[in-house]
Amino acid sequence: MADEIRILLTGGGTGGHIYPGIVIADEVKRLNPAVKILFVGTQRGLESKVVPPLGYEIKYIDVRYFIRRLTLKNFAVAYKALAAIPAAKKIIREFKPDVVIGTGGYVSGPVVFAATRLKVPTLIHEQNAFPGLTTRLLAKRVTRVAVSHAEAVKRLKSGTAVVVTGHPVRRDFYAEEPGHFRQKEEIGPEQKLVIVVGGSGGALKLNQVTLAAAPSLIEDPGTVLIQVAGSRYYPWVQGERTKMGLSPDQEKRYRLLEYLHDMPGAMRDCDLIVSRSGGMVHELTVTGCPALLVPSPNVTDDHQLHNARSMARAGAALVIEEPQLTSERLAQEIKNLLGAPQKLDTMAAAAKAMGKPEAGKRLAKIALEIIK
Repeated sequence: MADEIRILLTGGGTGGHIYPGIVIADEVKRLNPAVKILFVGTQRGLESKVVPPLGYEIKYIDVRYFIRRLTLKNFAVAYKALAAIPAAKKIIREFKPDVVIGTGGYVSGPVVFAATRLKVPTLIHEQNAFPGLTTRLLAKRVTRVAVSHAEAVKRLKSGTAVVVTGHPVRRDFYAEEPGHFRQKEEIGPEQKLVIVVGGSGGALKLNQVTLAAAPSLIEDPGTVLIQVAGSRYYPWVQGERTKMGLSPDQEKRYRLLEYLHDMPGAMRDCDLIVSRSGGMVHELTVTGCPALLVPSPNVTDDHQLHNARSMARAGAALVIEEPQLTSERLAQEIKNLLGAPQKLDTMAAAAKAMGKPEAGKRLAKIALEIIK
């Protein structure tokens, strides 16, 4: 009997790094159900909550992210990153993977580096238009680099084995059920639905500005605003919203959530989404959702700004950089777009044209080809 194929996947911290790995794992299983898969992440990251319920085994190493300012804490972070390499080597030696796949996040670097030192074939997937530090440092060492954006290729060193695959997006986003989210949330087909989301943890300024803009936006009885505040800011936003003294109708049309579980359905059914521009930009291309993007300024190499500009150049989104974001600007841009349905249709079509629905399957095939 042939030896069992083993694949180790690493990536985490945020959903933008975790879900691509899960998609690749699912697609590999569809191609070869006998494949054994192991995830490596951190117990602090979202992966510790997301991966185990899906039936995949996960092991943990202790790595932290670098703080983007001069601080002595980064010495401890660097020490942990170095200490994580032997821990990763131990896991790799025990699991004996045929290929190690990194999907980004601070846990990915030590694990992929350890794999290259142990001469295990490696594949990195880079989701951003501007490749992250981990990708840039490891690009020449790994077997193959896959990128979501064609723009990323020119930012990698010449001679890198790179392929443009697009971004692996969960199958939930491809399900064709338009109208289901609106029906479930009792939002009429004639109402304009705007969703503001700043990621699972939330975004402070986006929450502040949305709170201030909400009264103006819901003046129109045909507008429904859903603000997804995130775990860090939900209690505070909830308190501020309570102070507004909203009427029953306004309460129904200005909704506040800590987390939106049915994001695929919401994206399919909304008229406009206001969001950051991390991994979510790829989900926008699958659902064809027009977007007003506010890139986070607190990320390495401003990669969210590069992602947002890539969407804007294609005509799929408008971009407001955070320093220019005010409640008046946000309210006016949203009203302008909602009042221009043809513009929204054009943006939706442009977003769809950017999508690469076969990305997950293609990455799975590349991984299996590397093994061969």
